[in-house]
Parts: sequence; structure tokens; C-alpha cells
Amino acid sequence: MAFIAELKRRRVGKVAIAYGTIAWLATEASSVVLPALRLPEWTVTFIVVFLLVGFPVAMVLAWIFDVGPQGIERTEPLAGEPVSARMKLRIAYAAVVLLLMAGLGYLLYERGFGRAQASQPHDSIAVLPFAILSGDPARDYFSDGMSGELLNLLARVPGLQVASRTSSFAYKGRNVDIREVGRELGVETVLEGSVRQAGEQVRITAQLIDAESGFHLWSETYERRMEDIFRVQDEIAAAIVDKLRIELAPQEQALAVRDKAPTQNVQAYEYYLQGRAAWKRRGEDNLKRAVDLYQRAIALDPGFARAHAALASAYVVLPGYTKEEGDEERLIPMAEAAARQALSIDPKIGEAHAVLAQMNSQRGDLLDAESGFFFAISLEPNEPTPHHWYSLLLNEVGRVEEALEQAQRAQELDPSSAVIALNLANMHLTKGNDDAALRYAKQARELGIGKQMYGIEAEVAMRRGQWDEARRLIVQQDEIPPELRPMAVRFVDALADPAIRPKVIAEMRALDPKIAPQAELIHPYIQLGQLDLAYRILFAELDRDPDSWKKKWDLAVAWSPGGEAFRKDRRFGELATRMGITDYWKQYGYPDGCRAGTDSPLVCS
Repeated sequence: MAFIAELKRRRVGKVAIAYGTIAWLATEASSVVLPALRLPEWTVTFIVVFLLVGFPVAMVLAWIFDVGPQGIERTEPLAGEPVSARMKLRIAYAAVVLLLMAGLGYLLYERGFGRAQASQPHDSIAVLPFAILSGDPARDYFSDGMSGELLNLLARVPGLQVASRTSSFAYKGRNVDIREVGRELGVETVLEGSVRQAGEQVRITAQLIDAESGFHLWSETYERRMEDIFRVQDEIAAAIVDKLRIELAPQEQALAVRDKAPTQNVQAYEYYLQGRAAWKRRGEDNLKRAVDLYQRAIALDPGFARAHAALASAYVVLPGYTKEEGDEERLIPMAEAAARQALSIDPKIGEAHAVLAQMNSQRGDLLDAESGFFFAISLEPNEPTPHHWYSLLLNEVGRVEEALEQAQRAQELDPSSAVIALNLANMHLTKGNDDAALRYAKQARELGIGKQMYGIEAEVAMRRGQWDEARRLIVQQDEIPPELRPMAVRFVDALADPAIRPKVIAEMRALDPKIAPQAELIHPYIQLGQLDLAYRILFAELDRDPDSWKKKWDLAVAWSPGGEAFRKDRRFGELATRMGITDYWKQYGYPDGCRAGTDSPLVCS
């Protein structure tokens, strides 16, 4: 109590409060003004250190002197106070000053230097050589010129540090992680892209990537005539500068932050939430109910952007659950219209961007799908659907490890989604993690997915040689028509007994194509070891229709344990090239365990 009384007598508390307030205001002002004046970061640090050093000096002076009506006077000790008592008070006071100094230092650093760092825009960039996707290496000059001209345009921007052409072009033809590029070149952002030319038409895809996180900050595809190429370069450069200066401002203004309620209409919001619940359960009836609920929400609030985006999501997946002829041709345009309507209201809705990316994926436009998913995730990293759909694309192109990571992230964000749990089970199945696949298949069943998980359980049973269990499970799949189920049992018989395989294969070849097109039986043929037959069917299908693979094939079988011989075959690279997937691999990296060969588009180990 004596110590508190002495502090009050010497009035040091007022000095501490006044000093702290002034230091706080000075730090707040410097953290905003000094970066705006483009002064070095150490200037903010200097002010923080100066204020910290001055604090104990001010507190010592406050202990010794007092300011009163008579001016500055020395504060004398209490009469009759022992010397030992004075020393204890001074030691206690010093301890309090040090403690306050530590607290003040933490606050000033966090609000001063930390805030100054956060407010720094991205001011450095590397422009990597654009990939040429026209299939003619002799035209590298065009993509190199595109990259070089963009580099020159960006180098003119005051305050923007651009890595030299020599440094950036050292990465030409190399599949390097963008984060590694950022570390090696000392830049915060990286611009990469691709050029595809067909006659007088040219398609340019450009993507701006945060070198620390690896996420896309901006992406755009330009389709122009060759005569407009310089205008496209100016458009890209202007878009990048705009992004660096505006969207990449302080962390407090991250894109994912929503600054207003999605709708002011409570009933519309109720319909939206009900629709989301129905959408998560999937199935034709649930999805149609979701569509109806979203439409009700939009009728009450036409400006409800998230309802438009959710409606687009329902439309884009509904064709996979309906049996009506022509549903896909009818529903996909409706999905696109709803997604674009959502973005016209709020361009930062990641789900709407993900719908457009999913449509590109389904159409086989894998490059646009990739950049679209990256952009959707960067806008709303905590939205599960973009992660979920992106995992499907990654699995299809053989980036299985990344597919599993995205599927896991989706499941972490929405553990109550049955379809996300089922997808995670499928990813583990592709990886050969059978126990994990069964675990998540069970979870999907408990969440009400239906009978789709029986395909996973049947696959695991066949891998383990549990033939009776496999026969029981395989006929319970919703996706297998009743008229095809006896053939499914015969397929399991053929796996169990190689002696009957020729006869079963002949029966499969004789199936009515209206029930089971041969191109959709590739997985069973591969499992039965019929590689020649599988490739013959696939190449014949490509000869008949070069785009047939986009709707009917499931290339993910190539990356599963049972597809090892299929992907190691030299014909696999030719197949992928004719499908156009090698363009994707050149841009975004080759499948797990595969690389570009010297005399083959793809070599898998």
C-alpha cells in the first residue's frame, strides 16, 4: 500500500498514461504516413525504438521531478523514511517501469511496424516465359516476345520492381514451384501464362500468382486476332498494375472479407439455407428441391448474389443425377447464366467462379478450369465447393497427391457433406489407401449419400480377393442399370478365374452400346489385363469423335493401382496428346510419377 501511495504522491501514473497516449498516436500516424511517402521500413522501426527508449527516461524524470504551480520542482522523500524503504520503492518502481515498457513495446510494434508491413502493397514481380501450346516449338519466339514485352511494359511502372529477363527466362521449360521462384528471385508476385495460336486467332491466358502462398491473385483469358496482340499486352499489363496497387493492399482488406449481409430479406435467406441443405444431400429430388428454393429466394431478392451462385451450382451438377434425355444441354447453359448473374452483382463470389471452372473442366478446357479454380479458392479459401471440384480435376489429370489434399481441405471445411466425404473416399481409393477409402465411404453412407459408396467397397473387396463380397456389392450400385448387373457379376467371376476371361470379354464386347458403350468399359478391360483392346477402343473413339472423351471417359483409372500397366504403356502418351491433356501438363506440371520423355510425350514410372 505504501508503494501505491508513493506512486500517487509523485503522480507518475499521469505521466505514464500521457506518454503512452502520445506514443500510440505517433505510431499510428507514422505507420500510415511513412509507407505512403515510400520511406524505408526502418523509419517506422526507428520511431518505435525511439519512443520505447524515451519511456523509461520519462518515468525516471517523473519520479524525481514534479510540475506544479511553482514550475518544475524536485520531489523530496517523505520525512523520516528509512533509506532501506526508499531503495525498495525504487526497485519496485523500476520493475513496474520495465513491465510497462514491455507492454508498450509489444503494442507499438504490432500496431506500428506490423501494420506498416501489412499496408505495403506487392511491389515486385517476375514475368516467366509464356508457354506455347500450339504444338510447334519453332513458334517459341512468339510466346517469348509476349513475355518480354509484358516485362518491358511493367518495368515502366514507378515503384514496381521487375526481375530481369535473364533471371526470369532461366525458368523456361522447367516445372518449378512458383513459391520457389519467388524465393530465388526475391519477388512477391509472379506472372505466368500460355499462348495458343490457330491461324490468325490467338488465345492468351495470363495469371498473377502470390509467390508466398502460391494462390492465383488474378487470371484472364484473351481471345483476339493477331492484329490486336499489342492491345492485349497493354490490357494485361494494366490489369496487373491495377491488381498490385488496389486488390493487394492491406491484409485487412483481403478479398474473402464480406462487407455487407448477403441479403436483407429474411425469408429469402431462409429459402437459401434450405436450398443449401438439400443441395448437400444430392440426388435428383434433393437437387430439384434446391433449385426451387433458390428460385424462391431470388424472386424475393433479385440482388441476392449468393442465391444466384448456389442456383448455378445446383444446375451444373444436376445432369449427373437425372435420367432425362437432353438434360445436360438444357441445364448447363442455365448454370452459366446463373453464375454470370451472380458475378454481375458481386464479382468476388468464389462459388460462381468455381461453377464456371467446373463447366470448363467438363468441357475439357482444362487450362481455363485450372486457373478458374485457383481464382475461386483465392477469393473464398473457406468455401468447400471449389476445393471439392478442384480435387476432381486434379485427380483426372493425375496430380493425385494434390487432389487428395484438396479433397481433405473440402472435408475439413464441410464435414457434414455426404458427397464431399464420398469424394474423399474415392481419392483414397485412387491412392490405394483402401482402409481410409472404406472409412470415408462409411461416413458418406451415414450422412445419407445413397448407394454410390458400394462401388468403392466392391473395388476394395476385389483388390483383396473377397469375391463373394465383391459380387454382392457390385450389383447394389445405383449407377449400374438392372439389365447390366448380371454382366457385372460375370466381370467379378472373370477377375477371380482367369480361365473364363476370354469368354467374359467376348460377352462384354457384345453388349448393346445403348446400355454400355465400349468406351465406358475401359476400366473393366484394364482390370482384366486387356490393354491392347482398351487402347484400340479409345483410339477408335477419338477417330470417330475427337471430343468424345470429354463426356464419356474416366481417365482417373490410369492413376489407380490397377492402372499402372495402362499408364506405363508407350501408347498412353500418344493418347493423352490426342486428348489435349499434355498441354495442361506442360503448363501446370506432370502427373505423379510421370515426366516428359525425350522421344515420348509422357513417361510414367
